[in-house]
Amino acid sequence: MKTLDRYLARQLIPVWLWCMVVFVFMSCLIDLFEHLDEILRYHIPMRTVLTYYLNFTPLVFVKASPLALLFSAAFITMRLVRYQELLAMNAGGLSLARASVPFLFVGWLVSLVVFGVNEGLVPEAAAGYERLRFEAFRGQNQEHLLENVATLDGANRLYHARLFNLKTQELTDLTVLEHDAANRPKKTIYAHRAIFTPHGWLLLQGTLTRLRAEGTLTGEPESFVERLIPFPVTPEALRQPETEPETLRIGQLRTLITQLRGMGITNVRRYTTELAAKITMPLMNLVVCLIGFVGSTRQRHSRGHLRGLGTSLGWGVLYYLGVATSHGISKEGFLPVAVAVWLPHLIAVGACLRLLRAER
Repeated sequence: MKTLDRYLARQLIPVWLWCMVVFVFMSCLIDLFEHLDEILRYHIPMRTVLTYYLNFTPLVFVKASPLALLFSAAFITMRLVRYQELLAMNAGGLSLARASVPFLFVGWLVSLVVFGVNEGLVPEAAAGYERLRFEAFRGQNQEHLLENVATLDGANRLYHARLFNLKTQELTDLTVLEHDAANRPKKTIYAHRAIFTPHGWLLLQGTLTRLRAEGTLTGEPESFVERLIPFPVTPEALRQPETEPETLRIGQLRTLITQLRGMGITNVRRYTTELAAKITMPLMNLVVCLIGFVGSTRQRHSRGHLRGLGTSLGWGVLYYLGVATSHGISKEGFLPVAVAVWLPHLIAVGACLRLLRAER
């Protein structure tokens, strides 16, 4: 790395770290004020509150890192423009595209850090955060109906229900896929309703299908009106956030999608969208670095240096809105998942590269 590259990187990294500290602190402070009444009302122990915010911090870090990097890149670039350092670089034969390389390098490093945190810390932190929010804070913000719950048990059985009523502890459209030691399906149970009792799950209006090792049926599906089966899965296990895609790693999410499709469940767009988002979200740090640099250099020939900063932040907000919209479009099925999730990132990068080429 050249001296000039190190000079720019050393300016960007401390500002990003400072922004991250501010964002994490403010997020925790705002959340604390929102839950302060519940903490005092239910006499929640301080240790539980500290554990709650320790689990909350990695979630904020992953989500706030692109925004902090956008602010940092835009601010540093604005300062380079203000003191005419970019002009001096250009006079020395350094193009804007070449001057952006240190910003892209820092964005790539931060992307790797965010990916590591998202895979290593976030699953357990998200599970602990959601569990404490439900248990310690009495679940005041929780819905009574959960959609598309799925979990595994120790006997290699996969459970999936379209609806889970937390009040009545009742499942709707339950499908249980049992696998053998080689992870091949051997039995499928479907029940229109499943009610939890002290003796197990009471399955109503369902069918039982047995499969051979190669996946063919061993006979006709067996229908039943009601059947009591002592599955080891409890309502508490189904309610736990480990069944949420946000708390699964990439490998676990891929396995879950494969198993759900093996059960004949084709509506897995929620899971495939989350899988694509886990891959693209860390790359947002790289994209916002490019946006912050390009946006802040648009006004370098005028005296309004703050205009460049405003341009960067405006473009960044549009980029965030595009990413959020694309995830909603992907989950609704208006576009293929890969197209919907990747499109805003490709548009943002393409537009920035086009502007950089135009400045040659």
